[in-house]
Amino acid sequence: MTNLAKESEILFIWDTRLSNPNGDMMSDNANRFDEIDEKAIISDVRVKRTVRDYIQYHKNIDIFVNNDAILAGYKDEKGKIKSVTAENRFNQIKEQFKDIKNEKDIFLNCIDNRLFGGVAPKSGLQLIGAVQFSWTKSLNKTETILSQGTGAFATESKKDGEAKFTKTFRVDNYIPYAIFPTYGTINRANVSNCKTTKKDIDELIEGLWFGTKKLNTHTKMGQKPRLLLQIIYNDDSNYFIGLLDELVTLKNSDEIRSLDEAEFDFSELIKVINSAESFIDKVQVILDNKMEKYKNEFNKIKKIEFIEETKLFNQK
Repeated sequence: MTNLAKESEILFIWDTRLSNPNGDMMSDNANRFDEIDEKAIISDVRVKRTVRDYIQYHKNIDIFVNNDAILAGYKDEKGKIKSVTAENRFNQIKEQFKDIKNEKDIFLNCIDNRLFGGVAPKSGLQLIGAVQFSWTKSLNKTETILSQGTGAFATESKKDGEAKFTKTFRVDNYIPYAIFPTYGTINRANVSNCKTTKKDIDELIEGLWFGTKKLNTHTKMGQKPRLLLQIIYNDDSNYFIGLLDELVTLKNSDEIRSLDEAEFDFSELIKVINSAESFIDKVQVILDNKMEKYKNEFNKIKKIEFIEETKLFNQK
């Protein structure tokens, strides 16, 4: 296939204010946080979920890990509703694509399987995704804050034989402000196995950018994409820089409460990218309006192409 995605690295910088960007369900949905270095943590699963949700709810594209299908349950041969496993979710997909004979091709009709891989164990399908993200720590030190509030409804209790109604309470766990440099890779070998196309990567980039903007639940409001950099390598290159997030720092990492207060240092990132010029096809960069002040600095990168966020919809 000539339209397969190219080997790439991604650096996605985004921030959050007064939100819970990645609650830990095993700890009462508390923010993931490293008490030693006082930095917030985001899992790779959370980032993939952002992309999947955007594609599912804003684009007409088939998703394997489909929230609605999973919550609705799976009807077995006897008509009994059961919880959705990877295998019976795959059975649902096979019902959609009865005209396709090869099971792997059916599996890869779902864009999230082409991007992130997936499993259907009984069918012998276990694909490592072309796109992977690492766990991310915030660039700045921050904290987690517990705040109590009243709920929307009331509970009933009895006192002196009479019914008493009391408003319910909730506890919010949020981060005042944090900047995250999420690192991702697009692996050539897995691209071939998953048949990941250039168009799929366009959908991924759009999903990262606008999916982050459109997170609008009570705990996720307040997140915004600030910079997305993609290094696209030559077809014959085996060189890879790796861990781009380590090449970006803040000159003032303490007590930051807004992007306006942050002072980024991109000098090492730019230096390393330029040292790898012969292996690189191009470097594409999207900047939020508040990051435009760094445009002259990024112009030092050879083979750079700036993309306006409004143009993401025109890449298909």
